[in-house]
Amino acid sequence: MKTIDALGIECPMPVIMAKRVIKEGEDNFLVLVDNEVATENLSKMAKQTGFDVDIKKVDDEKYEVVFTKTTNKETSKEKEDAYVVVFDSNKLGHGEEEFSKKLIESFLLALTEQDKYPEYVICYNKGVELTTIVDNAVEDLEKLTNAGVEVLSCGLCLDNYHLKDKLRVGEITNMYRICELMTQFKVVRP
Repeated sequence: MKTIDALGIECPMPVIMAKRVIKEGEDNFLVLVDNEVATENLSKMAKQTGFDVDIKKVDDEKYEVVFTKTTNKETSKEKEDAYVVVFDSNKLGHGEEEFSKKLIESFLLALTEQDKYPEYVICYNKGVELTTIVDNAVEDLEKLTNAGVEVLSCGLCLDNYHLKDKLRVGEITNMYRICELMTQFKVVRP
């Protein structure tokens, strides 16, 4: 079985390394990582690409993630009219700071009233504040998740702004997945 040593390698590289092995045609391989978040990111990618994973914690700094090809690939949500909304800031536009923060909250409220919801809401950079510390935004994002929208926050960004332990809505993802979604769907950037 092919082994990928991604110990000590930061997100999103373990996912990218595994994806490369999948593109080479491997049906069964092992990825070594050093943190639980990497195992979660690998598991999500595996599901999206038609693999099962078996995760084994060897010790506090080593995890083994075994990929095995399945016969049932997850059904893609992609549709011609599907879209994602991307927030890379905690404000909308370039005007007065407090007013711009109110505008982004208004946008989120308006989004919950649309006839067609996005498939995903993606938050990175200062946009991760919307899933953590901005109460009105968290409330509206919860409405969207309850309606089936996946809300994703960049783990590296949450770490950078010391907000990972304050995540209140959605899931943590990585820049590889963000890039993948932004190339597969129509992107709305308020």
